[in-house]
Amino acid sequence: MLLLDEANLMHGLPAAAGVRAALEKIPFIASFGTFVDDTSAFADLLLPDHSFLETWVDSAPESGALEAVDTVAGPVMKPIHQTRATADVLIDVAGKLSAPVSLPWKTAEELAKGEAGSRQQSEASNARVSPIAATDPTFDGDAKQYPFHFLPVASVAFGDGSAAHLPWLQELPDPLTSAMWSSWVELNPQTAAKLGIEQGDVVEVASSHGSVRAPAVMFPGIAPDVVAMPVGQGHEHFTRYASKRGANPIAILAMSTEAETGALAWAATRVKLTRVGPADGSLTMFAGEMRERPRERER
Repeated sequence: MLLLDEANLMHGLPAAAGVRAALEKIPFIASFGTFVDDTSAFADLLLPDHSFLETWVDSAPESGALEAVDTVAGPVMKPIHQTRATADVLIDVAGKLSAPVSLPWKTAEELAKGEAGSRQQSEASNARVSPIAATDPTFDGDAKQYPFHFLPVASVAFGDGSAAHLPWLQELPDPLTSAMWSSWVELNPQTAAKLGIEQGDVVEVASSHGSVRAPAVMFPGIAPDVVAMPVGQGHEHFTRYASKRGANPIAILAMSTEAETGALAWAATRVKLTRVGPADGSLTMFAGEMRERPRERER
């Protein structure tokens, strides 16, 4: 069986990872969460969790120091719906198994407070500086067939896409392009001119693992041999505001990993770019132009 806790593997991993095929082979899937997303749509059992405002939470953000600062916060409001904290469900179920598992916590509150303290002690005792050796970069895809480096970037509005279901974030204009409610492909104006691509034209970005389509946005701040695309859209299932909206650039990445950490090498895929049609109205921009164009004074 598989237990999902706010983990959207279908959206967060490349298609080459084979997540869909793996999920279809699992006999029973239970999902904890606040919304049905691309992965929890495969679940046999949905167990609604509290929102982060209704439950105890603890977090340890990435830090530039040797020791991260843990934060523990209690609920600020009572649950609105008939939901239950994931930790409370697991603690309760553990004690009711045919061979009960005795856990050191009785509630989600005890877990949050105890986990934060134990993690700080563990990190303090294991803290050390480990320099990472520099290595030559490697890329998936032949440079002649796939001449551009593909650069998926975190969305300013919804990060990795976990907040794409919020309409007030969907309508937040990107600070550099002013695009919103959509996906887009950023490319250098000189590159666009060579390929006969104009602002808003629908282009196809293809790797050796698949392709996505989105309107083009001219962006002079990007290198001529790089194609960038914001991450966050392209959900199959994620409420009426994010489902079937835009495209997911992670889907076409190679399943390459960084040797030192084992993390997905998200900037190691080469792509080719093709114009497939004129503007289709899918590009929504807050600003009318990318740059100021003074009009001649009317006489």
